[in-house]
Order: sequence, then structure tokens, then C-alpha cells
Amino acid sequence: MDSIESARQIASDLHLKAIGRGVSPWNSLKFAIAEADRRDYDVEAVAAGATVLNGSKATLIADEYLILHENSGTEFQKAFLIAHEIGHIELGDTKDNVSVEEIDPARTIEASPIGIDRVVDYSAQQRREVQMDLFAREFLLPRTWVKKLHVDDGLTATEIAEKLDAPYEVVAQQLLDALLLPAVNPGTKEGKSEVILNEQQKHAADHRGKPYLLEAGPGTGKTQTLVKRVEGLLDEGVDPRRILILTFSNKAAGEMAERLASKNKEAVASMWIGTFHAFGLDLVRRFYSELGFEKEPRLLERTEAVEALEDEFPRLGLEHFRNLYDPTEHITNLLSAISRAKDEVVDHRDYFRLAQEMLDSADTEESKTAALKAKEVATVYEAYERLKRAKGCIDFGDLVLLPVKFLENNVELFKHFQSLYDHVLVDEYQDVNRSSIRLLMLLCGEGENLWAVGDARQSIYRFRGASSVSMSRYCTQDFPTALQGRLKINYRSSEEIIRAYSKFAFDMSANIGSPELIADRGETGCLPEFKVVEKADDQAVVLAETIKDMQESGYSYRDQAVLCSGNERLSQLAEQLELLGVPVLYLGSLFEREEVKDMFSFLSLLTDSWGSGLVRIGRWPEFELSLEDLDVILNHLRTERCEDKGWLLDSQDITGISSSGKEALSKLGWTFEGIDKTDHPWKVLATLIFDKTRIAARLSSSEVVSDKNRSIAIWQLMNFVRTAISAETASGLPVTRLLERVRRLLRLGDDKDLRQLPASAQSIDAVRLMTMHGAKGLEFKVVHLPGMSQGTLPRTYQKPACEPPFGMITGEDDTSVTMLKAEHEKEQECLFYVSMSRAQDKLFMYAPAKKSNNSQWKHSPFISRIQDKVRTSNVVETYNLPRIDLDTDMDIAVDRDFIFESNHLGLYQQCPRRYLYTHLLKTGGKRTKTSYVKLHDAVRFVVQRHMEEGFDESELKSVVESALAINGLSEHGYIKEFTDLACSMSNYFVSSRKSMEKATISPITLELGGEKVIVRPDDILSEPSGRKVVRRIRTGHARKKDDSVGTAAFILASEQAYPSAKVETLYLADELTSESSLTAKVLSNRKKTLIDIITQIRLGQFPAKRSSRSCPSCPAFFICGMVPSGSIKKKLKKITGST
Repeated sequence: MDSIESARQIASDLHLKAIGRGVSPWNSLKFAIAEADRRDYDVEAVAAGATVLNGSKATLIADEYLILHENSGTEFQKAFLIAHEIGHIELGDTKDNVSVEEIDPARTIEASPIGIDRVVDYSAQQRREVQMDLFAREFLLPRTWVKKLHVDDGLTATEIAEKLDAPYEVVAQQLLDALLLPAVNPGTKEGKSEVILNEQQKHAADHRGKPYLLEAGPGTGKTQTLVKRVEGLLDEGVDPRRILILTFSNKAAGEMAERLASKNKEAVASMWIGTFHAFGLDLVRRFYSELGFEKEPRLLERTEAVEALEDEFPRLGLEHFRNLYDPTEHITNLLSAISRAKDEVVDHRDYFRLAQEMLDSADTEESKTAALKAKEVATVYEAYERLKRAKGCIDFGDLVLLPVKFLENNVELFKHFQSLYDHVLVDEYQDVNRSSIRLLMLLCGEGENLWAVGDARQSIYRFRGASSVSMSRYCTQDFPTALQGRLKINYRSSEEIIRAYSKFAFDMSANIGSPELIADRGETGCLPEFKVVEKADDQAVVLAETIKDMQESGYSYRDQAVLCSGNERLSQLAEQLELLGVPVLYLGSLFEREEVKDMFSFLSLLTDSWGSGLVRIGRWPEFELSLEDLDVILNHLRTERCEDKGWLLDSQDITGISSSGKEALSKLGWTFEGIDKTDHPWKVLATLIFDKTRIAARLSSSEVVSDKNRSIAIWQLMNFVRTAISAETASGLPVTRLLERVRRLLRLGDDKDLRQLPASAQSIDAVRLMTMHGAKGLEFKVVHLPGMSQGTLPRTYQKPACEPPFGMITGEDDTSVTMLKAEHEKEQECLFYVSMSRAQDKLFMYAPAKKSNNSQWKHSPFISRIQDKVRTSNVVETYNLPRIDLDTDMDIAVDRDFIFESNHLGLYQQCPRRYLYTHLLKTGGKRTKTSYVKLHDAVRFVVQRHMEEGFDESELKSVVESALAINGLSEHGYIKEFTDLACSMSNYFVSSRKSMEKATISPITLELGGEKVIVRPDDILSEPSGRKVVRRIRTGHARKKDDSVGTAAFILASEQAYPSAKVETLYLADELTSESSLTAKVLSNRKKTLIDIITQIRLGQFPAKRSSRSCPSCPAFFICGMVPSGSIKKKLKKITGST
């Protein structure tokens, strides 16, 4: 239990005792004053801004037993100020007068790890004020009480707020904590009891003077040693303000502060404890004027950075990174390259110089291309920096790069900073990047009293610029006078487990010093086990059996962890283990969870006149719809074009709907009463789950672990939503902005931090599923490592899209690509080492013997390196995994005379579920169009106009300008560039039709195994010779390979209707005409695939093809999942005029 939770529980106890004394909690002000009276404190209300308050809202004058608070706001707000000061009294902060300048009664217990909150952590003093705010809220409105009021007494959040005269947001936030987060047992304490340092630890903690590097392998007590060193410095009288502690993460900084505060509360409040990036942010904020900013810069989020560069892209003149349809992927790769450069303190000028040197020395076409790509990165880098400056923004990489550059060019200033700290301590040194080391060298000079701890074998953050090289350079090049120590005793694992990962460590590339460790616990008689199953799905079955066996032998589910190298495999395993009856604690991708999509679907009904969110909402018990009613409603909305949510408030106009369907819509309409599309999504969702439905109440009453996961997911969503849409970049409706932001975060992979579980979740008895990266710093009695196969671990090296120029990465002595590949291989070894060393008592590893096609699947080469330290067994399973609901067949009948469209079947090939939504249920739905999508829509307009009406080349520009205006681009800041691009693409199309005659364009009916498929050519022309030219027109770029069923159907139909025709595809973005052809074998295979697709449609088979790359862009993303039960029949109007 952390200090904040402890404070809340103390406050809750005080509340109960006050009620026991007969004090009513319904009058918050009297309730707070009564508690102050009990402690002999006087409470006085004074005018806001009074001198005696000294600029604060409330002040505690301990020696006079007096609490002063400003006489403003509601009685609840006054009570909150008093309760805040009572918190200081109760928790021992009465040594000095305490003032509170700002309060936040509705604050969340954990900041959402997105945006600035990812960087900024609270200082010790700020953390104390957060603790007091939460103490005050708990004292006035304990979670146990508010839960009873809502769950047992049936009061809504609005009713509770009105009775208390409290802000709705405060009550709703307390309900979120009370109903959706697990209760923390008052008798539990997180962390270990204090131990006496061993000889090696004491020697390291007592070191003074020369720079020092402590090698600390897994489980050797490095944090304990660091904490004891700080305590020793304080005991020696070192001023805490002159101690700087730098950590790798905000979580580590918070835990460090908690440990130190247990003995040195006042001292910790004076220390600076945090990450390198948070320290750099402090410097940027202090010296923003000297850094060239007019005001304190704002941290630019990655989504906003992509949007800014998208607009700039047309004028950058790129060739290798040119994409005129959707440049998001290119921009993401370029931003990653820029971020990596900043890790090495390489700005855009340095990058251009290195790229030019690379080009000058290029002696092959491949190296020349790599150099030209690097120059384009430099071009984008310069544009990006210019755009950031114009916005008054900085990015994550700037937080260290800017202070380093600034201090290196200001000798007096960096000397000043060197004089501020007598002792600098760095945790997890193997994870720091070069820019952080450069900053450290500026702060410490030659390193006097610099003390760092790390383990090169646990360096697993190379994508952030970390490298084991940092450890090897510490005592040689960076701080050449440094001394070195090593911790050798492991207090975590059994001797058998230590032998296994120590044996592996001997051959690791990241090898510094001896890897041998002494097991404090000795032998247990249990070797690590390697279980080989027949095929991949068998891993989940054997894993589930092993987990249950361990549980029956005394290891609780919470004592066990399953670690994988990637999130996608974890999501699959979580689903499989739940089907097999194993409780798992795992959020996975927050925005892709079913209950979270439910919330998004509800929000979408505020702005989506097509009502596509009903596909999910119709499955809720409150608004249950049949599939037949859903089909009727969607058809009505599609034809009537109802505005906003008016159709919900009056469903009587919908003909053909059942009485139960009308009742469901009526309930849904009532739910939306009082809710407006301009409301903040957080308020809308809070109203939904606490006022309009019993969703939260139901979840809080369940003891099922999967429901607890759902509860945590909704809490995490609400925590994200409250700050997700920034007023600084506000445009459009709040719901629309939120949903677009979610799509952006997913496409950029910037949502991963939202997978983190809140601290209270640790009390749930369920198996932990996490990535190997996420397991760093943790330990479990039982660890399971599935996927120990070649290609899974180690993962195959993927060459970066933007190869860094030679000379950028510190310590490279070969080409950048060679070094990056070597670093990747090191990291994979480190991941395996870290994973094995998380285990205390038992370690199990798993691998299949065969792939899905029955070919042999080699085991990970890492296993062979520890073969003599593990017990290998072959396990045969006799049953298969059950099917997941989303893959079950649906009762959707398609008429025998239903005529399929080839492009629709192509969509089925991409994702059958999307075909269901788009062409059978016809849910509509689309995301906000980017400028590039609008550009392509404009070009399509021009193409269609030319085919239908024709126009002279002299008219082309005016037609293009008209098309751009129709698509909302006429006022765009880069209209000139967009006009040039559209003219170029359109002109290519117009020119391609010269010397040919226009022919009649009609659909072609393709006969396939008794089924009819309609193929629609985009253009049909006649050459002077009379030969037909049948065309598809694509405004985007050509694919490297296009052998889809859509392409095959186009070729087959064209050959059937026009046997001697030229069949081709125009790619306007590339200004390329490509002959459409496939081999006879491929065409035969695609014919079979087309027939199979139609068969599957008729059988009601619409499984979802999940893809982290394509799903976020899908119009049906937020509604994708199970649909209401029932059956429908689909017909199609006859298609006339076909060939």
C-alpha cells in the first residue's frame, strides 16, 4: 500500500468514527469543523485574498491550533479546504505552518500516462498536496459510503451531489474509484521489510569521492543499496537540496521517494528525485526565454506532430518518402528517426552534415540511396523544428537535447549547475541514452560524488537510444577516474534458476564483468522446465494446465506471470487462457477492449446520424435489440437522414420495428435526455454509468476476474478521457475530436502506456500477463515464457525505415545498419535474461514443434545455450481450444439471386467482419478525412467529370480548383501545393486518354461456379485500331504486388467481355500505367478463392481479421465486435445494363 492509499484509509476511518459520535456527513462543512473541534483546532473563514492567507486558499498555523480558509465557494468547497488541512495534522505535517495554494477535489489518484503527464511527475511536496486532496475527499465522501449510496441505496451520482451540495465531478470521480477499482486490503504493505546491507552493498553505499559504477545483477538489492546511500548522506549532514537522484521512470522516482520518505519526510521534500526528461523540462521552463521562446513552451504530442507534418509534406520535395495518399506511416518513421537523433544530441544541422558526408563517401547505388534518404530525413527534421517553434512547442527529445546544447554553450551557467549538487545518483544506468549522459557530464564535471548503478545484461530499451555501451564507457571514456563495484548475492531466485540464466549470460554480447551470482536461498530441487507441444495453439492449453497445477500446489494466481516479447501475442493468450478457465489480469490495448468500444459506440450516437453505434449498444441488457430490429432501424436512418439523436427521442416513425425494439429505443432516448453533443465526453460517460444505467453498479458487485478487468478498463478510459482533448487544439465537436484522437494514438502506437494497471489492481488474484519489457524490475514466484521459438525470441531484425547516417550513434565502429543489427541481437539476449531472472521459485518455458502448415518449427537458439540447466519434456494435448464468440457463424441469409460485387468481395478478403458492416448491415461510418483524402476525392471528381462531360486541357486547372473547393481545401494553408499535385495527377489521366475514343462503360457480369459477380471497370476506351482498353483508375500509389481477388475478378471479367482487350491500371499518384495481368495458376487460385468467399458469406461466416495497422483506420473500428442475436435476409436489386 502506498502513502496515498494509506492516507485515504485513515481518512475513511476518521469519517466512520465521526459518524459514530453522531455527526451527520450530509452537511460537509459542519462535518469538517466538528473534526477540527475534536482536535482543539479553531476554524476561521477569512476573505479571499486576505493578507493572513499569504496568497493561499487555506493555512494551517499549528502552534496556534488554527485553520484559516478563504470564505468563498460552496459549503462543500470550504469543507474540503478544512479537511485538506486536517490531513496535514493527522499525517504529521505540523512542524511548520502549512498553506494550500491550489486544490483539486476531483483529482484522479494516478495521472493518465499520455502527453505531458508522461513526463511530469510530482515533486515530493506536490505529492504531499495530492495526498491531502485525496485525504480530504475520502474524509468527506469515503469510497465505502458512496458505494453503498449508489449500489445498495440506488442513488445516482447527481442525487448524491445534490444532497451533499458537492460538485458532480467530485462525486463521479469518487464513484469511479469506489466501484471500478479493487479495494486495497488495509493489512497489506507493498515492498519488503528493511534488511541489513551485506558487505558488497555496504561498501557501495559508503563510497565517497571519485565517480562510482555499481554493477548490480537481478535480485541483488540495488534499490536498497541506493536508498541506504542516500540515508547515509543525510546522516552525515549533507543538505538534501544538494542531492540529485535521477531515475529511468516516473514510477521508479515515486517509489524511491516513498521509500526515503518513510524515514526522512522533510528531507525528501527538499531533494530533486525524477527522470532525466523531467529534470530537463524544469530547465526548459526556467530558461525558456534564453532558449528563444516567447513563453513557456508546450509539449507537442506525437499525434499533433504528425498532423503538422502532414500539412507541410507537399512542399518538402521528397522523393524517397513521398506518399500522396496517406503519409502517416512515413511521417511516423521520420519522427522516430528524428527522436533517435535527439537521443544522440544530433540536431537537424548535424544530421544534414552527417548525411552529406555519407553521400560524399557513397560508392554503391545502395549506399547512395541510403545517403539520399538520410538527407530527406534532415529536410523533414528542419521543417519539423520550424513548425514546432512556430507553435511555441517542444517534443520529448527536446527535453534533454535543448538543456545539453544550452549548457554546453553557456559556460557560466553549467558551472552554476555543477555547484548546485554535491551528490548525484543515477538508477538503471544501462537504460540511459547518450543525451542523458551528456547532461550528466555537464552536471557532474569529472564525476566527483557521482554514483550510478546498472546492469549491462538488462539493457532492453535500445529503441529509446539506450545501450550497454553506456556501462562500458563509464569508467573509460566518460568518467575515466571512476571506480567500480559489483553485487554478487541474489536474494530472489533459487539456485537452479540462477544457474540457468547465469549460464546464458556467459555468452551474451552485452557482457561486462562476471555474470556469476551467489544464490542466497540455495537449491530447491526444481530445475527450470522447457515444455514442447505439437502446435502453437497447444501452448495455451499446456500453459493453462501448468498454471492450474501451480495454483493447486500452493502458488496463487497472482504469484504467477506470463511474459511475452510482444503485445499482440499477449492479447491472444489472454483470450485463450480465459476460455480455458484461468483468471488473468491484463488490459491489453485499452481502446480495443469490448467494454471500451461500448463506451465509444454510445458517444458516437451523439454525432452519427447513421446510428452505427447501435450495433454494439443493442447488445446491452438495458437496450436489447434483435438483429431484425437493428436492420430495420439502420435502413430507416440510412434513408431518412435523421439529424443528431432526434430519432432516439421519437422512434414511432420507424415502421417495421417490433414492440420490444421500440421499448429499447425509448429507453435509449431517455438515456440521452439532458445530454448534448457539445458536452465533454467524460461528463457524458459518467452520466451514462452512474445516472442513466447500473453498469458500474453491476460490475462492482461481481467477483469474476474478467469483470474486474472490465472495471479497471473503464476506469482507465475515464482517466484518459478527462484530459484527452486539449482546449489548445480545439476544433470540432468534443466527441468527434476524442474518437479521432483515439484512432491517431492507435495508428501511431502511442497508446501503449494506457495498458498499465493502476496500483490497486495488484490485489486481484489473477495471473499477470505482460511484455518482457514491462516485467523489468518485477519478480514473481512462478514465471511462464511461451513462444520460445525461432523468429519469436529472438525476433528477426527489421531494418529501420530511416537508416541513421554513419557517425550519428556514439560508439559505432561499423556502418549504422551493422551496428543497429548487433544492438538488436544484444537486446534480444537481454530480454531473455531479464525474463528468466524475474522467477523466484519456478520457471517454465514453452515452444511448439510444428507450424500451422505442419512444417518443423525450430526452438529458440537461446534454449540450446541452457539445455543442460533445464528439464525438457514433450507434452501431448488431447483437446483443442474452444472458438471465440466473434468467430461463430451468424444467421444472415443471402438470397439465391443475390449478385455480388467484385470490389465488395475484395473487402471480404481483407476483413470479413468489415464486409458484414459495410455491405450487409450497411452501418456507414467514416472517420474525419485528412487533407490528403480530400485531395484524392477532388481528383476523383475531376476524373469523373472528364469521363462524363469532357473538358479541354485549358480548363483543367479551373476544374481542379472547383473540385478542391467542393472538398473543403480552398482555404487550406497549402492550397497552392495541393492544386499543383491535383493538376499533375489529373493531367496524367487526361493525357492518357488522348488518341483514344470513349466507349460505353457498363458493368460486366462474371459467372463463377453458378454465382454471379459484378465487375465495374472505371474506364473503357477504343484505340485507333479498334482494340478495347479496359481500365481501373487508382488515385494512389502502385503496390509492389497486386494479386488480390479484386484484381483477379477485373482481369477475368475483362477477358470474358473483351477477349482481345488491353487490361490496365492507372496509378495517378505515380503517373504510371501498369498492365494488369496474372499467371494462369494465380488466376485459377483466385477464382477458387472468390467462390470460397461467396460460400462463406452464404454460411454467415464473418470473422474479424485483427490488425494493429489497418483496424484503427476502419470505419467500423468502434463498433466491431459481437452483433445482436437474431436472423435477417438480404436481397439485392437487379443490376441492369451489364455485359
